[in-house]
Amino acid sequence: MRLYVDKERNRVVVGEASADFVDILFSFLTLPLGTIIRLFSNQLHIGCINNLYRSLQELDTQVFWNELCHQMLLHPRNPCESLCEKLRFNVDDTEPTKYFMCESCGGGGRDLLLSTFAGLKCSCGKLMNKEMKLQEGDDPKEDKTRNGVFVEASTTYLIFDDLKVLQNSATNCAHQLVQLGYTSFDKLTLISPTLGFNQILELLKRALISKSALTDVFLGVEDEGRSKPTCSFTPNQKANTSSSFGQFYPLRITLSKSKNKILFAEAEADYFDFLFSFLTTPLGSILNLLDGKISLGSTQNLYESVKTLSSSSLGTPILLDLQVAPQYGCTKQPLKLREGETCTYWYGTHVIRGNKCYENKNGKIFDPRSGDGRRENAVGFVRRPSVFVVTDDLHVTPFTSASSISFLEKLNVPLDDLEEHVVKIEYSEALNLLGASLTSKAALTNGLLHLLKKPKGKATS
Repeated sequence: MRLYVDKERNRVVVGEASADFVDILFSFLTLPLGTIIRLFSNQLHIGCINNLYRSLQELDTQVFWNELCHQMLLHPRNPCESLCEKLRFNVDDTEPTKYFMCESCGGGGRDLLLSTFAGLKCSCGKLMNKEMKLQEGDDPKEDKTRNGVFVEASTTYLIFDDLKVLQNSATNCAHQLVQLGYTSFDKLTLISPTLGFNQILELLKRALISKSALTDVFLGVEDEGRSKPTCSFTPNQKANTSSSFGQFYPLRITLSKSKNKILFAEAEADYFDFLFSFLTTPLGSILNLLDGKISLGSTQNLYESVKTLSSSSLGTPILLDLQVAPQYGCTKQPLKLREGETCTYWYGTHVIRGNKCYENKNGKIFDPRSGDGRRENAVGFVRRPSVFVVTDDLHVTPFTSASSISFLEKLNVPLDDLEEHVVKIEYSEALNLLGASLTSKAALTNGLLHLLKKPKGKATS
């Protein structure tokens, strides 16, 4: 990697990088939010999404359908897992997907039941603990015509301090440098920094909170004004009038009248499956959903760069249509985030293959979110019926009648200052909650308070 530095201003201006490096940068978009939080051991603070993850860690496994559902939320899978395994540096430390079957059913006449987790119970009653190998080259997401991971391997690229990536050409370089105020290279000095795993991990961190990621990492700049977190979100202040997306949640909100602030909300399991689904959603999917309404460090520039390169056949469009990994989605949710389809697997001679008939033995994937493993019965991760309470900064706890008094005591606010409202969470409100959770310490207030504003001329009911 070659970086051109303005030493007077102590900043990286532009760099030339190989496809290997750009592939790594673009892989950041494939990481689920829960993985990003786990990678930094709760030391990276983005809005209050860390509180949601920490609450998840602290919840008793009895809250979920099974212990595995709890672990799946804590360790969500990357929808581009097999592609990211080809990267020079892959920051995703999630356990790679494995396939297990029952010893007894492997050679019988019935269709094969496969599990991506060890120890689940087969339909015959025995445990699926026999590990199977997936035949190499059978990943349906892999484009066999390409010689790179996310970008064309034979091309070099320009990369700027704010992580804008362009094809390396004299025209692109000259235009961008003039835009940045440089008409020659007189003030620029070339450096070739060492790039290793620690630098890549630090780049991911700075990409999420800074507009000068390259300067922060490779020059070690700690300029307070330049490298402070740059995260903002513009919520939609217009409430939905109909449930056009087919799903909505009634949410009971408690407001502090004196502070004009939402203190907490109560809801049932569907709503909290939706909240926890933030953690299983890839960063690129979130940027696509919020469509320019959020500023999260330099990540929007990365996403826009993917659009530019994909339109010129240098990039792969898979990053523009990222889905939640199979079995990690939430069906009942207003955002309609799509869950990737599971492959059809075929079994023979002790290997399994994806999407190709191989000795006529169909393998059905067992869904751990359903008692009998059927995909159509999977309704989420949280056990029904359940009631939870979530605070303004996304601390989640199970709510029982026995805990209500102690909960109100901990709030330490006058009881006559509390005001209750019931609102509907539909598509627009769900987007507001997602954006606010990444940019604010008061997600409920910043995402939903506009719903409680009374139209002029209307009396309080």
